[in-house]
Amino acid sequence: MSDDASVLLSISDVTKDYPDGNVRALDHVSFDVGVGEYVAIMGPSGSGKSTLLSILGTLDRPSSGSLTFEGQSIDAGTDLDELRSRAIGFVFQSFYLLPTLTALENIQVPMFGRGWPVAERVEKARELIEAVGMADRAKHLPKQLSVGQRQRIAIARSLANDPRLLLADEPTGNLDTVTAAGILELFEQLHSDRKMTLVTVTHSEEVAMAAQRVICMRDGQIESDQLVARSQS
Repeated sequence: MSDDASVLLSISDVTKDYPDGNVRALDHVSFDVGVGEYVAIMGPSGSGKSTLLSILGTLDRPSSGSLTFEGQSIDAGTDLDELRSRAIGFVFQSFYLLPTLTALENIQVPMFGRGWPVAERVEKARELIEAVGMADRAKHLPKQLSVGQRQRIAIARSLANDPRLLLADEPTGNLDTVTAAGILELFEQLHSDRKMTLVTVTHSEEVAMAAQRVICMRDGQIESDQLVARSQS
């Protein structure tokens, strides 16, 4: 565990076992994620990357090992719902937009129950929908949006409570090549403009290479952890 202020998230010696299937999904995994870092976790199906992302986002607990966020240990006494709502944003491959709400209303969902005045909530949602280039689709229902547009709204929703950490699970998995490139550009912009800490899980080398650092996994273990080389212009 690190108390370095530059470390946002740290996991140490984490394992995850699924007794029913006699499977060890994670096998003594350790690494830190720095404040403002853009990390990709890459690996084939069954490598443990999605399980790892669930543990990083506190959606699942490890069988053993430790997890710290901003220097604080995440343990049985931690209010995980409160931590996620104030500090962690999620982007999923399947979007999970509510079909009866407009794009602007979907962005506001994480703010419900957080005590936001309605006017401030709407203003924040408008700021975010513009940030992802979807202001002209504010009143559209999800079924009226393309797949790529739905993902942009889902990304805007993930930013509603100004999280310090954004986790993305195969964010381009359902997208065509051109649309996927647009989403990667959006992630790069969010990382650059908002200094956001971003961790994405992917099986795509192209998605991974958009990050600053790539952690490759196989059979529940870290196979490599390397910085991405950038060409000099």
